[in-house]
Amino acid sequence: MNIKLSARRLTTALFAMLLIGGLCGRASAATGISACGTLSSAGNYFLTSNLTATGDCLVIAAANVAIDMKGKTITGNGTGAAITDGGSFFDFAIISNGKIRNFENGIDLSDSGEAIISNVDSSNNTGDGIFIDRCCNTLNSVTANSNGATGIFINSDDSSLTKIKANANGDGGIHITSCCNTLVGSTVSNNTGIGVELEDCCNFVISSKVQKNSSIGIELLSDDNGVIKSTSASNGGDGIEFPTSSDNMVTESKSNGNGGSGIDMTGKFGTISGVQANKNAIGVSMECRGS
Repeated sequence: MNIKLSARRLTTALFAMLLIGGLCGRASAATGISACGTLSSAGNYFLTSNLTATGDCLVIAAANVAIDMKGKTITGNGTGAAITDGGSFFDFAIISNGKIRNFENGIDLSDSGEAIISNVDSSNNTGDGIFIDRCCNTLNSVTANSNGATGIFINSDDSSLTKIKANANGDGGIHITSCCNTLVGSTVSNNTGIGVELEDCCNFVISSKVQKNSSIGIELLSDDNGVIKSTSASNGGDGIEFPTSSDNMVTESKSNGNGGSGIDMTGKFGTISGVQANKNAIGVSMECRGS
């Protein structure tokens, strides 16, 4: 599993360096975008102005497309997506440096993956801020606030999320359906529903704050998951929950003031160490003695 994950991320990183001219000291020619439309060829693109759309704006129709928004904003009418793959399989998109507002889904890669999304704010959309269907994505310095559904929804495995803000969304902050993902240095607060929901094994929440969500703060639904140096506080349900799984751990973390248990580790063979769990309905709930 670790070999597969490393190879995938290395491939994605090398692609990014090639596409933006990081190798051999030469930058690829870039194409300016002044209106919504279809990007049918691989290459570098950049926005020359703010864009306004009815329905979809930029449709990626090729693999290996990089879009630098150059600090611009793409605004919709509550339908479509600002940037989408149009329901077709085109991996290796890079999307960076801009704002997205008032679409159904801000970024909708409904059949694609291996994306890099950096320094993007996709907020105030009627559906998801960002939806990605396939694996092996890198999200860094991404904001997804006040969306009608989930802030960030990834329907696959092997993604890395760093410095994320996913706050005040209508159906949870961050939801990932598969294994082997990491959330680092992020804030997930004031969402309706679960703050962070990671469904499969081998997921980690590290150095993050998950607070004031209406339901569970952090829910990890399978085996071999971990919460490390994180805070889950003042959530409506459990602060940190492992419902039925085994071999999970919480270490050097705080889970205080939650409506349910501070830590609910009802599976077997869990490890809890260096943890503070105060002013919850129950401090720590364990089915098995654990460690």
